Amino acid sequence: MARKKKIKSNRIRNINIVVLLIVIGLLVTNKYYPLEDLVEKIFPTHYKTYTEFGIKIPTQYKVHGIDVSHHQGKINWDMAKAMKDKDISLEFAFLKATEGNNFKDKKFTYNWRKSKTAGFLRGAYHYFSPHKKGEDQAKHYIKNVTLKKGDFPPVIDVEDIGNVSSKTLMKGVMKFAKKVEAHYGVKPIIYTYHDFYKNHFDSSFDSYTLWIAHYYVKTPSNQVWNFWQHNDKGTVSGINNRVDFNVFNKDLEKLKGLLIK
Repeated sequence: MARKKKIKSNRIRNINIVVLLIVIGLLVTNKYYPLEDLVEKIFPTHYKTYTEFGIKIPTQYKVHGIDVSHHQGKINWDMAKAMKDKDISLEFAFLKATEGNNFKDKKFTYNWRKSKTAGFLRGAYHYFSPHKKGEDQAKHYIKNVTLKKGDFPPVIDVEDIGNVSSKTLMKGVMKFAKKVEAHYGVKPIIYTYHDFYKNHFDSSFDSYTLWIAHYYVKTPSNQVWNFWQHNDKGTVSGINNRVDFNVFNKDLEKLKGLLIK
């Protein structure tokens, strides 16, 4: 027993020496590191602060994007696309297009055109109203959104239960989904937040591409997501207000595989 304790003590001492040597080496070769950067070099994580973007970003994912509406004001899309902090830049953008059966986002037409010109992979989302018929909402979306080759499939934003049941809500969303699929030839993407998905969605949407919102965590609690909206307080050049940040769970080629052919 005494020998085992001595061996364990030696191992701990050796580990401490290695860590100390690493710290000394970093200080000697680089003169100075802020404490956060120094800790990161010794014990790397996948959730790092990016000063220019103003938030922590999960760096185990390589494809990053934003989503916006009229709340972000008039956006300089060229500046947004050119922005880069270390190894992170923005590849895709989801834009609010419509809501209910009669509302169109006042910045959608501008954002739709300018985001494409700037080089973003673009998508258009509809905010689903639980109190309006799914077919009518789909007609409204189709009337206002022309999707082309290279665009994302339509996106249905589902985050309001209103005073209807989960079953009624899901029926309405499915009617919307089927109608836009018939029109555009692709299944839509479903956006919602993690608790809402858990409490109200049923298995009929298991085959759909899922975009999940779960803020300020290192990884979302839902494990079947394709897009993850991880923060709503990002800063982007050319945008005056805070912005939602997202990642895609695979590489850029896989992301392009989702686009309309």
